[in-house]
Amino acid sequence: MITSIHYTDYRNLADCKVGFGPGVNVLWGMNAQGKSNILEGIYYFARGKSFRGAHDRELIRFGAPFARAELTCMRDGHEYPTTLEAYLPRTGKKRFTKNGAPLSSVVELMGHVRAVLFCPAHLSVVTGGPLERRTLMDVALSQLSPTYLTHLRRYAKLLADRNALIKLAGAGQNVTEAEWEVYAEQMSLHGARIAAYRQEYVTLMANAVQDYFSAMTGGREVPSVSYQSHAMGEEDSTYPMYLTGAPGEEQPSVALLEARLRERLTIHREREIAAGVTLFGTHKDDIRLTLNDKEARLYGSQGQQRSMVLAIKLAEGAIAARCAELHGGETPVYLLDDVFSELDSSRRAFLMEELGERQIIVTSCEPDVISAKERVSFCQVENGNVREN
Repeated sequence: MITSIHYTDYRNLADCKVGFGPGVNVLWGMNAQGKSNILEGIYYFARGKSFRGAHDRELIRFGAPFARAELTCMRDGHEYPTTLEAYLPRTGKKRFTKNGAPLSSVVELMGHVRAVLFCPAHLSVVTGGPLERRTLMDVALSQLSPTYLTHLRRYAKLLADRNALIKLAGAGQNVTEAEWEVYAEQMSLHGARIAAYRQEYVTLMANAVQDYFSAMTGGREVPSVSYQSHAMGEEDSTYPMYLTGAPGEEQPSVALLEARLRERLTIHREREIAAGVTLFGTHKDDIRLTLNDKEARLYGSQGQQRSMVLAIKLAEGAIAARCAELHGGETPVYLLDDVFSELDSSRRAFLMEELGERQIIVTSCEPDVISAKERVSFCQVENGNVREN
């Protein structure tokens, strides 16, 4: 549970401290006053970067030399609070600390705070391209597993280097077979494990989405969620259970995924040189979303698409909570950025009922976005300042 966050020169929050309690916390006020900035800063501690795609320098208030955010939370099973700090200078290296002790990287920062973010832009998970859905998986899995994040970062670096090699080959420069082999071996090694994590995650998501969507629609429509990857074959039915299985050795199937990726990175090399980029690998993965066997992106109504996104975000929280129960870690805080204006009354009621007693932080232009009841607190945000009311 997040208890407070203190901003110094973060966007328009020059010197702003916000306290939070259990249950529902409503941040309300006119547009462009700082509500979403507060949520962005909280989510920074969960993801390690802005959910709006902003660079760190863009988070610093105009004319200020740095931005700082200090978040205090009560972690599950801990007697004393944990304080995390992010220091983002305009020049130099950003720094993170936990209870005053330095953290070596953003990887060490992540995992202390888990958060599920839901904002209107997430409709693109259904309506947008594969990148939107890969990002959904990567953000969720990176919070659940530092190992996954390590594989992802290494794969991204290898991909960039291999693409540079492909361009050199396309320009006529000689590239040795040994160089190609190194990249095929290393990208397949990390890519296979990325694919295994994603396969498990999407399987868990599919089951939860079906339950949530059925509850929302009375079972009138049948959603389907499936993982599509160059690493996976239609016959694959087993894979390592990194998230929900017992710790231990990897299943042999991960070697099959690795071999399949390595083959694709080898036999299609000439085609990739002609295209100028790497055409095969987990950077091309996607999630297929259907309703009654039809593509939700193409044939779903706006209401159906909103219901699908809502079910996916609830599934994200449920998976995080399950992983916390199995292996320790934190249950997520829910950050709802101007969501209620996008949902009708029945979906609002469903969302609040499903979230139950979880800690929720909501932004809205109006305070009556949620009826006042027990365990609801209201804060007005105006010109980068916050006051309880």
